[in-house]
Amino acid sequence: MSIYLKLVKALIAAVEPSSQEKKVNKVFYGIMGAIAVFGIMLPMAFFVGVILYSLTGELLKVGSGQNGIEMFLQLVSVFSFVFGLNVIFSVFYFSGDIENLLPLPLKPYQIIASKFTAALISESIMEFIIIIAVFAGYIIAAGLPFYTWIIAVFGMLTLPVVPLAYCAVICMLVMLLTGFIKSKDTVNKLTGLLTFLVIIGLVIIVAQSGGLDTQHLVGAIADPNNALLGTMNLIFPQIHWLVSATVNNTLVNLLFYIGYNVLAIAAFMLIAQAVYFKTVVGINGSSRSRKRSMEKEVASLRSHRPSVTYFKKEFRILFRTPAYFMNCVLINLIWPLFLLLIYFLQGKTNFLESFIYGIHHGDQETVLLYVLGISAVSVLVTAANSIASSALTREGKHFAFMKYIPLSYMAQINIKALVSIIISGTGMMIYVIAASLYLNIGIKLMVFCCLISLLSVIFASYFGIFMDSVNPKLIWDNELNALRGNYNIFFNMALAILLEGIICGGSYLIFRFTGIGSIMMILILLILLMLLTIISYLLCRYKATDNIDRL
Repeated sequence: MSIYLKLVKALIAAVEPSSQEKKVNKVFYGIMGAIAVFGIMLPMAFFVGVILYSLTGELLKVGSGQNGIEMFLQLVSVFSFVFGLNVIFSVFYFSGDIENLLPLPLKPYQIIASKFTAALISESIMEFIIIIAVFAGYIIAAGLPFYTWIIAVFGMLTLPVVPLAYCAVICMLVMLLTGFIKSKDTVNKLTGLLTFLVIIGLVIIVAQSGGLDTQHLVGAIADPNNALLGTMNLIFPQIHWLVSATVNNTLVNLLFYIGYNVLAIAAFMLIAQAVYFKTVVGINGSSRSRKRSMEKEVASLRSHRPSVTYFKKEFRILFRTPAYFMNCVLINLIWPLFLLLIYFLQGKTNFLESFIYGIHHGDQETVLLYVLGISAVSVLVTAANSIASSALTREGKHFAFMKYIPLSYMAQINIKALVSIIISGTGMMIYVIAASLYLNIGIKLMVFCCLISLLSVIFASYFGIFMDSVNPKLIWDNELNALRGNYNIFFNMALAILLEGIICGGSYLIFRFTGIGSIMMILILLILLMLLTIISYLLCRYKATDNIDRL
């Protein structure tokens, strides 16, 4: 047990900032942590809790209150499984610690158990928050006694275990039975494709259901012949037992829940003991074809000016590294699917229909909300894709390269920002122009929308690079860990959302409580975004360059 605990501690420490890094930036981490908690985590938890509270209230009227929390927890488990596949593959097979662990006198189950626990703790923080919010919404709506919170907390801590255990078993069996998955590039492509298909499938299912307004949603979930819930309960049966233990306070159901978790862990540990060492042999960090391709590029790279070469290098790293492509580039193309999902989820009472009606009829408030929404989405997408906020972190062990090439720090920052602006801005321009033409808002307003979107992207790009310069995570063993272990990405997103919320919220309140028209507010918004862009650029010019020089 002591070996297991030491391994878990070491593996978690490997993806966390070092104690020295935290000590140097203690104030920074404290402030950013508070902003992240109060700006993202708590609002998200509150939103999920309110949804469950309202849904449970309606379901209790028809005697199916338990179905709502079951459905939500099943969906959480599905997404935990889908996103967990890439994590488990990476942690089990493509992390840099494997070559250090394998020569040690350790049993396969000891290595796997510690890696599994470290992944569970590191990857499930947001999931824990969502799960406890789901339980809170249900418990409050159902008026359950206080001691049911004990079961809820226990469920919060253990619910991700089974989905990740499924991932572990599938990963090891796939590596055992197939010969083509020998590089992390292949795994990233396959898991990225699976994630994309799940999102598309969810959109199609919701669309074919005719929309999920409140009445439709309650009726569908309360249906005793709900095929989706029945199927999910076959895949994740422990959730039904957990919810039944919470609702009815039955010890038998709780024991069934615990027993299934133990069974899932025992099964994957037995498989790990039998096949892990066999499957981990011959694993490569990246494919040979990619290495040969990089070698072929060396000659051509030398023939260009330093700035052009650096620009190409940044682009190629993002597009040719599957982990970066899936997490940084692809989001710029697929985020409209989430808007489409929201559109279908509203069903017959779709608020977007009234919004579109207001745009078509020139309602000033609706037009202003449309423009503010474009600015907010532009900042959110740019911050979420982490192209800028991981720009220095992606250098990793080659960070010293930045100090010796014939380019100033600011020139390198400008190129990194330009790459973020091109990738994030191009996607935004396509969707902004398409939406503006569909809504027929006029050429003048469409030009304003494009300018606002572009300024928002530029601001978020330079600000993201500044945030990453404060304390980039330069020690990582694979590209996925460069993104997963970089707190600056999360902090940047939280602070960008906060700043954008203040600007957009303030602009709307000024419009509502003063006589200023929507066009004037749009001009004011343009000026504010210009100021933010200048400030973020100056932060990079004077502060980020100094941070790089001190590293």
